[in-house]
This record gives sequence, structure tokens and C-alpha cells, in this order.
Amino acid sequence: MIPLATREEARAFDAEAIGTLGIPGIVLMENAGMGATRVLLERARGSLARVLIIGGTGQNGGDAWVVARKLLAAGIVPRCMLVGSRARVHGDALINFEALLKLGLSIESIDAASGLFALQTAASEASLIVDGLFGTGLDREVSGLYAQVITVLNASRAQRFALDLPSGVDANTGQVLGVAIRATHTVTFAAHKRGLHQYPGTECAGEVHCVDIGVPAAESARCGVIEIADVARVLVPRAADAHKGSNGHVLAIAGSPGKTGAAFLASLGALRAGAGLVTIATHGKAQQALEQKVVEVMTVALADAPDTATSALRFAEGKTAAVLGPGFGLDAATSAIARELACALPLPCVLDADALTALAPASGGARANSPSPLSSLRAACGPRVLTPHPGEASRLLGRSTPAVQADRYAAALELAHASAQTVVLKGARTVIASPEGALRICSAGTPALGVAGTGDVLSGVIAALLCQLPPFEAAWVGVFLHALAGEHAAQADRGLFASEVAAAIPMAMQGCFRLTR
Repeated sequence: MIPLATREEARAFDAEAIGTLGIPGIVLMENAGMGATRVLLERARGSLARVLIIGGTGQNGGDAWVVARKLLAAGIVPRCMLVGSRARVHGDALINFEALLKLGLSIESIDAASGLFALQTAASEASLIVDGLFGTGLDREVSGLYAQVITVLNASRAQRFALDLPSGVDANTGQVLGVAIRATHTVTFAAHKRGLHQYPGTECAGEVHCVDIGVPAAESARCGVIEIADVARVLVPRAADAHKGSNGHVLAIAGSPGKTGAAFLASLGALRAGAGLVTIATHGKAQQALEQKVVEVMTVALADAPDTATSALRFAEGKTAAVLGPGFGLDAATSAIARELACALPLPCVLDADALTALAPASGGARANSPSPLSSLRAACGPRVLTPHPGEASRLLGRSTPAVQADRYAAALELAHASAQTVVLKGARTVIASPEGALRICSAGTPALGVAGTGDVLSGVIAALLCQLPPFEAAWVGVFLHALAGEHAAQADRGLFASEVAAAIPMAMQGCFRLTR
């Protein structure tokens, strides 16, 4: 797992290194600048003819001045510009600023809009730009002169290297604070930052490189990016004498007339992820349609109201895990059944699609200001994994989709806390949250996964893994395998069928198994 730090954790790391370990801040700055220069020389070898270094008045500017000095020592004379008043440069940054001056390198000041002309000329002539305006500490919208500077730098055709974080990106959420540098590369220090792994911060960061600064980064971060080695440690090959009975039986309570495809895809995902048996429990008319579609999957018909939930619970007997919701239906009666089963099923269960809509505050005719049925999951008869896309998360939380997307970490954690269950907030860089507050991020995947049915496949994959693993592990392993399968199956950034993702799940698993041999 690649640990991800918040703004506050990054500050605490620096404070402990300086205060507790007694390492001077200027040593940390020197190591950061040295590491950044090493990456720059390796990755921008053909763009070093005209280097422009832009520094702010804070410590991120200090990192930039170290880079300038290291380049000078390598025989590369950069053009350096300070944005802001020289009088505001202080501490370790001032020491490095003055060291450059003593080496005979001039640093031009841009402390008013009148200086933008010189910057525009320098940026247009540069082959490479180093961004040292703001670091992780920025927590307000960029405006005025700084916003104008960033706009000018983004207009340049030069490669852009950001130090620690692209200036203007929120370190905690990845949101753009008004305007942000669009970097080709970002060299981050000591540990990756959360904002580098959520859009639009991910897009602004370009290729991310993490360099150490001479002190081991804390391993206690509660948030991390999933690596294939993590999956390999959890998803071990099966015993040679495994059989369908030992591999789990998934019950998919899903499908309705016109939406049988969702039930089929969920069952396909479960089989491809290793379930030994899958049964689809669906509405009577939908079962007739499914019987014409499926070969490897069993089907049963749910009883008509008012006995629908009772029959579903009867079918759950002897099963290992369940999926509830894909294509199940959104009418008031069906939503009421979904809400009942979401709590009453005595199995580990994935709640997806229509089951999530049923749990939203205003569903089923409930008043908009009534308590959310989401909290009822705290008393569920088995562990649950909720798999909302941003729109479903917005309904569950009672806020807009843009508000959810503005801080996906917080939204996933809030859902996990409210329900006391594991949550998978789908989308680019899917966020998986445990009720205890742990977070995992999936960096694998492809835009081609943005097509109908892939979420149904994911629900089946996670359900199959729930037959073998605890909920949080089943969720993040399932998300990663699903994303990796999408990469294997996609021929381009579009045109992918959900069934093709399911078919590629075993290939994704095999890639993980190779690491354990």
C-alpha cells in the first residue's frame, strides 16, 4: 500500500522530524530539493536548455531555490523568479534564497501585475518550468497575482514540474482552488498526498514521483493506494481439492422485467470471481426471461407481495453471500422490500443500485426531512458493502453530486460511519472506506469502464469475495480486480462491454497469483 497523507499529517511529519528527532528543517529542505532535482534530471533530460524556476515566499519556494542551486552545480543556469515580496521570504527558504544570490544568480521579483510581462516572456521561452509557488499548506482559493501567474505558466508549451503538489490543488481533496498548475510531473516529498489521487488533482499532477527526505515516512496513515502486491497477499491460490461447495454460493436478489441484464451481469461477475454457485432470485416474470439467458446460473422466482421478502429470506438459507439491488426495481413496494432485506438478510451482502436508492432519505414516499434508512444498517443481520456511484451517494447523504465529488474521501467516510458498514464510492480513483475509518484508493482502471453494467459486475465480484474474505478486504480487492480486468479487456478508452470485464476477471487474478509464486 502506498500511504497517502493529509495536509495535517504532512505538517505533523515535518514537525516531528524537526522537533522530536532534532533534524533541522533546512536539512529536510535540502533533501527535498536534491531529490526533486534528481527526478528532474532523469525525466526531463531533453528539456534543460532553458529552465524557469518560479518560487513563492514560503517554504515551497525554498525547495525551488534548492533545485536552482543543484541545477547550477550541474552546469545548468536556470532563470529564477520570486512571486511576492522579498520581505516575506523567511526561515529556511530565506537561507536558500540568499545562497543563490551569493552564487551570483539573480532572482527577479514579481510582486505586482506589472511584472507579468516579464513572466510571460520567460514562460514562452522556457523549455521546462519548475513550480514552487505553494506546497501542501494551501487551503484557500488562489486569486489575484498568484492566479494570474498560474494562468501564464499553464499557457506555456514547456514541461512543468511541480514540487510536492501542483500549486492550486488542495492537498486533502484534490480539488482545484480556483486555478492550479497543470504539471507534466509532480515530485512529492516524504509521502504521497491525498489530493494527488483524486480528480482533478490527479490530472493536474501528471506523473507523480515520491522522494524521501532522509526520514522514514510514517506507516500509520489510514489512507493508502492499493498495489497489486497487496492483493497478492490477500488473494491466495485455492487448494487443489477445492470444489463448488467450498467456494461459496452467492444469492443475487436482482432483476425485474426489462432489467434482467443487471441480474445476469452481477451473477457473471460472481462466477468469474470464483463463486462456486450462483442463484438469482428475481420477480416471476423476470425469472422467465432470465431462464432464456443463463446456463451456469440457477434462478428462482420471488413470491408476490406481501410474501416477497419472506421468500427471499427463505432462498438465503444455505447461501454464503448475497447481492441485493441490481435492476431490482424502483417502485414504492419494491423499495420497501429492498429496505427490509438490506437489514434482514443473515448473510454478508453487497447493496447496489436500486437497493441504495431505496435507502435514500426520500425514497419510498418518505419525507425528505425524515431520518435516513441508511442508519438502519447499523443493526443489519450481517455485514454489508455499499457500492454507490456519486449520484447514489448524493441521494444517501442528501447533498448534490458536485458536493460529493468535491471531497470523495469525506463522503465515503461519512457513509461508512452513518451505516457502520464498508462503502465503495465508485468513479475514477474509487474510494473504499471502512466503518473504522480506514481508506483505500484504487488507481487502476480505464475510462472505458464508464459504461452501463460494469457496476453490476463489480457487485458480483465483491459478493464472491465475501464468501472468503472480511468485508473491507473483499471490497478493496474486488475493486482492484475489477479495475485491472477493465484494463485487460479494453481496446480503447471506450467501446467496452460489461460482460467483457467479467470475462477478464480470472486474467486479473492470475496476474496477482504470479506474485505469490
